[in-house]
Amino acid sequence: MSLSTVATAKPATAAAKTQGIAVLPAVDANLGAVTFLTPKGHHAYWSPEPAQLISALANAVRPARWIPEIGTLVVTVAQTGVRAGRGIGFRLSAY
Repeated sequence: MSLSTVATAKPATAAAKTQGIAVLPAVDANLGAVTFLTPKGHHAYWSPEPAQLISALANAVRPARWIPEIGTLVVTVAQTGVRAGRGIGFRLSAY
C-alpha cells in the first residue's frame, strides 16, 4: 500500500461518517421540541429556532440528515446555481 493510498483512504472514511443519518423530524413550533427516529431509537432534542427549522423542512429537496457526532440536523434546500442544493445546519440540544 503506497503512501498516497493511505492518504486518500482516511478522508473517504471521515466523509462517510459525516454524511449523517436520514431522518424525518417532527418539530413543535411552540416548544422548540424536535423528535425523530434513527436505527438506534427515538431521539428528542430542543431547537432555539423552531420557526426557521420548520421553514427549511418545508423547502427541503431531500431528507434531513442527523449528524450525531456534532449534534446537528442538516436540511438541504434548493439554491439557484447549486445543483446539489445548500445544506442548512441546526444545532440541537438535549431535551
